[in-house]
Amino acid sequence: MASEFAPATEDRELLEMAVVRAVRNLSEAMPQHTVAAAHHLGMSASEVRALNVVSSHRGLTAGELGAALGVTSGGITGIVDRLERGGHLRREPDRADRRRVKVEVTEEAGQVAREMLSGLNREIGLLLQDRTPAELVLLEDFLVQLAAAVRRGARELAAAPPRSRTPTPTSGPASRR
Repeated sequence: MASEFAPATEDRELLEMAVVRAVRNLSEAMPQHTVAAAHHLGMSASEVRALNVVSSHRGLTAGELGAALGVTSGGITGIVDRLERGGHLRREPDRADRRRVKVEVTEEAGQVAREMLSGLNREIGLLLQDRTPAELVLLEDFLVQLAAAVRRGARELAAAPPRSRTPTPTSGPASRR
């Protein structure tokens, strides 16, 4: 018999599925925000994602940035070049290893990002304002672990051989039968 503090197994399974659905819903909403930000800034979504990653992980090389975004070395070079020409990123020699070059967000780009994210940050702040410090710690811990789990899942998928695609009917006369 389940206590009032420990839901029955069936209830727990339903709750876990509700959390999974909420996470999937969030994963669908985040790219929408990225695309809207890109449109607002006159950039591509890949450029906005690159700025986001660089601002979150200081001291990345272009190769590390490309790996984080799942972009080829040629693709990331183009993205970094465009962001550098636009005054959003700068290349800086690594102080510890002068052979390495790191990309960093410029102060101007940081200001643009703060302005662009102010509405989203305000909305998130409203959602968090009534949470206790203990709840905030729990939420932060869950989200950090969730991001790590998603990255592990992505690495697992990337390492697995691709599935063969099932042929789809064409729009020709034979498919109309």
